[in-house]
Amino acid sequence: MKYLGIIVVLGVAAVIATFARYESIDPCEWLEQDMTRALGMPSVVAQARIRAGFMLRGIVEPTSRECLEDWWRLKAEGEFEDDPY
Repeated sequence: MKYLGIIVVLGVAAVIATFARYESIDPCEWLEQDMTRALGMPSVVAQARIRAGFMLRGIVEPTSRECLEDWWRLKAEGEFEDDPY
């Protein structure tokens, strides 16, 4: 029971920290914000690049899970190396 409490507290802290950084809990918004920051261009360019990437894979309306997977993948590949966080 003690460990469950610790896990809940850590989960709540993670949600609060994420919301504080992105002002959203939507992974698609995180992907767009980080892409915009990495490209150094207007968000319209990042939106177009993200949408094109999904459309090339046959995804017309990406789900939160698909956005989260892309966000993780781009973070792991170093796409957002200029990201100060």
